[in-house]
Amino acid sequence: MRVDFSAIEARLRRFLPPVLEERQKKDLNRVQSYIVQFTEYSFAGTQTGDVLQEAVSSRGKMVRPQLVLMAGRFGTSSDIIMERLYKVAALVEMTHLASLIHDDIVDDGTLRRGRSSIQHQYGKSAAVFAGDFLMSRITYYLMREGFNKSGMVLAKAVEAMCTGEITQALCKYKMDLTIEAYLQNIYGKTAALFRAACHIGAIESGCTPEVRMNLEKLGETLGYMFQMRDDLLDFSPDNRIIGKSSHQDFREGIYTLPVLYACETNEGKKCLHPYMERNATSGLTEKELQEMEQHVMTFGGMEKTWQTIHAYQEQAEYILTTLPDRNAIAPLMQLVRKLGSL
Repeated sequence: MRVDFSAIEARLRRFLPPVLEERQKKDLNRVQSYIVQFTEYSFAGTQTGDVLQEAVSSRGKMVRPQLVLMAGRFGTSSDIIMERLYKVAALVEMTHLASLIHDDIVDDGTLRRGRSSIQHQYGKSAAVFAGDFLMSRITYYLMREGFNKSGMVLAKAVEAMCTGEITQALCKYKMDLTIEAYLQNIYGKTAALFRAACHIGAIESGCTPEVRMNLEKLGETLGYMFQMRDDLLDFSPDNRIIGKSSHQDFREGIYTLPVLYACETNEGKKCLHPYMERNATSGLTEKELQEMEQHVMTFGGMEKTWQTIHAYQEQAEYILTTLPDRNAIAPLMQLVRKLGSL
């Protein structure tokens, strides 16, 4: 199955940023205002200050704070609750920003979201200081604002994120990596914070235990979809779209779902394992990477990944039918269907 990347890129541009209702735009502006407030610093003009300015101003899709706010619509609504949701959504996004800085340092990458990565632009020391500063502010404001239960949920998500990065590092260049191990890794890398975002929104708005559990599962499902979609886009030839060089994961020995599915057959293993062996020793040329991509497509890796994403999409759409009929259903359904397409 040959994927038409021109169609992918056209559709992805419509996804970035998401089409939001006017209320969502206003809500996210409030979240952003709290991010700016919570990250105020006294060392402007330093490299660390520049890192923080870059991180805070490079506003991405803000999917995680969207999930906090949308999950919060299934509970009690009041001005006080909304302000708490704005604040905690800001802290969730700050956690994500800190993790991006951390990823830049660990990956030693040169690109992030199509731009020069923070550590590449400002140096590792400034990036480490900025990441530490963000985490200290997150801890402070969680305590100051009394987010006790939400703080515990967020802390466990950060623990899972660290575990996911550690286990992924241990799996680098493993040709016998199982799909189960891959799923465990991406739960920590991505799905855990998506799940926590929904959980926190449910906690702060006082959702019933049943609704909270369904929202947690929805967040986890969306996280899996998000990461699998990102892994599929690693095969895109346009790094302006994916924000990094194509096949960057494969180059680094991170074998994602399209590759693992293609290796399920003996023929696929026979074709792909030599590339994986050379990748671990001397690296691959651009020509060899293109050949590898063709084998992944030939042996159904990309098609089966899409089938898996669509299976998660069906699960997410079913979960939405179990939730109370609130005005958050429509934007959540929109997000589900955007993640289920390119």
